[in-house]
Amino acid sequence: MTHRPHHSVIENAPLTGVLLGLLLAVIPLVTHVTPWATALLGGALLVRLLVNQFHLGLPRVAVKLLLLAVGLGGISLSYGSLIGIEPGLGILLILVSLKVLETNTVRDFQVLVLLGWFLTLCSLFFSQVLSTWLYAGFVCAILATSLIRFHYGGGPHAFRRSARMAMLLVVQALPIIVVLFLCFPRSYGGFRMTFGNVLNSISGMSDELRPGSVASLAMSDVTAFRAEFPDGAVPSLPQLYWRAGVLWQGDGLVWRRGRVVGLEPGQARQSRGEVRQRISMEPHGGRWLLALDRPITNVPDAHFEAGGYLRSDSAVVSARRYEVVSRLDLRETSLLEQHRKAALELPGNLSPRVVALAKSWRPSNGTDREVIDNGLRYFRTQHFVYTLEPGTYSPDGLEEFLFSRRAGFCEHYAAAFATLMRAAGIPARLVVGYHGGETNRGKYIIVRQSESHVWCEVWLKETGWTRVDPTNVIAPDRITSGLESYLELQAAAEGRSGIASSTMMIGLRDILRETRLLWDNLNYQWDLRVLTFDEEAQRSLLSELAIAPLLWVSLAAWNLTAMLVILAFLAVWLSRPSKLPRDKVRRQYDRFCAIMARRGLARDLAEGPLAFATRAAQMFPTDAPRIHTIADLYVKLRYSRHDDDARRDGARIMRRLRRDIRDLATRNILR
Repeated sequence: MTHRPHHSVIENAPLTGVLLGLLLAVIPLVTHVTPWATALLGGALLVRLLVNQFHLGLPRVAVKLLLLAVGLGGISLSYGSLIGIEPGLGILLILVSLKVLETNTVRDFQVLVLLGWFLTLCSLFFSQVLSTWLYAGFVCAILATSLIRFHYGGGPHAFRRSARMAMLLVVQALPIIVVLFLCFPRSYGGFRMTFGNVLNSISGMSDELRPGSVASLAMSDVTAFRAEFPDGAVPSLPQLYWRAGVLWQGDGLVWRRGRVVGLEPGQARQSRGEVRQRISMEPHGGRWLLALDRPITNVPDAHFEAGGYLRSDSAVVSARRYEVVSRLDLRETSLLEQHRKAALELPGNLSPRVVALAKSWRPSNGTDREVIDNGLRYFRTQHFVYTLEPGTYSPDGLEEFLFSRRAGFCEHYAAAFATLMRAAGIPARLVVGYHGGETNRGKYIIVRQSESHVWCEVWLKETGWTRVDPTNVIAPDRITSGLESYLELQAAAEGRSGIASSTMMIGLRDILRETRLLWDNLNYQWDLRVLTFDEEAQRSLLSELAIAPLLWVSLAAWNLTAMLVILAFLAVWLSRPSKLPRDKVRRQYDRFCAIMARRGLARDLAEGPLAFATRAAQMFPTDAPRIHTIADLYVKLRYSRHDDDARRDGARIMRRLRRDIRDLATRNILR
């Protein structure tokens, strides 16, 4: 049995590199594990640095067993179990901490590096955006460089040599990685790795709408989804209404999905207006699927719900990509009786004052269109305010909103307007979704959580379900130019823009916006080309390369052939005769030997510099002092010890050597 020394015998440099890699690896996991577990790992890293720096003793076995017992007990108390994602990560951090404290052999060091790589890859289960992959690659490179440095040993430029070797290994592995990625048989899914209960974004879309639920997302810059238009038919900004769900059950300012069944029996379609979209949606935990208002084609693993919106058969807990066709001028020809009944149902506690207001909008023998126009006119002329901070409304605060405070966001106006339409005898419902989006260089539209929006639909006999958006009369710039531009205009009008309105700040903001869009495009392409490279994409690619039939056996044969070719190339390349690069000193001496050779005195292959100088001085006595000087300088630079004095004088001696050889070359006797 090999004796394990009690004091650390590992060099500081490679150990410090590995500890730095472990620290960087755990940073992305901080929010996914109990804080004391990450603090324990940080403490272990610090203790190990102190042990190496001051030559202290390593912790005894009893101490490590105590830490293990306390750690496992803490995990059990923190999560109530040792099974699960978060408890598993906590246990992993505890085990890595113990390994840091006991690492003292070659095998221990290698295991510690492997644990660091595994810990780094764990972050990819929570986020797979391009920045996370680049960060993971950077941490893995630090760990690999430290491992190579550990085996290389010390000496000058040890870190540089180790980093160069790590880069060389990556370059050699890239062809194999590419071949396996493109050709390895896939049975299901792309390259994504996700835990089932991990959501990468926050969403305000749900089956219930309460005052303030949408306004709380207005400042969120999180991406909700991206949309491409393969046919190039990109609607204008006012037309970008993205339908997520329909709420039928209204209770003043609170609305719910309700239990309404049945689809519209008839649809009158115009000859134009179809828009095809490819949606790449971030996970949100709900079951709604986005599409332009209104979708007319279903998507896999989804169905239409009452209200003409798409609903997934299961919760969307991972990124999802699908194609859907919408018709902007879709019109229904009839209304189901159960839909009419649900769209006219009034809350039981509706204020008589609210009912009277709604009925006052219908003149004698007035049409439903006139009622709608009068309702919109009321919101436009009664000094209502569109604001992100309307204050808190109670669930039955509809009367307060309409007659006293008169301040709200889109959900307040849509909910109030739909309730008033029902009170006036017009079927109405709420639609939740998004409005707007930012075009990224004309390639696709980015829709963020800040574009969350709610609007109203009313039933008109001549047009069917018709969109009526009260926000368009309260804050028309919100619809025509987007929420961000609207907020900027409001800030400028109220004198709150300050320095942000200066020319320099506007230019800086434009640069930051372009940079953000460029980075978003890189992320999108990474997601599109790499993470979602599934079986269908693989078949399409290999078909374009005329590789068929696309069977498992065929793909395996292609993989094996490509691997053999790559390995054969690497074997030939690695077995080639190595050519050590000549340093600057050797190049200058070779130049001196070439000068002598041109004068008829060639240096023998086994002849040393001093012996050759003696023979050259005898043949050219006039230049003997300079020849001996060149030889002495070369020997001093080439064979002297690399102590501090030699390094300090090296540059001066090198300059003198060059000068003497140059002078020797210019002498007439040697031309």
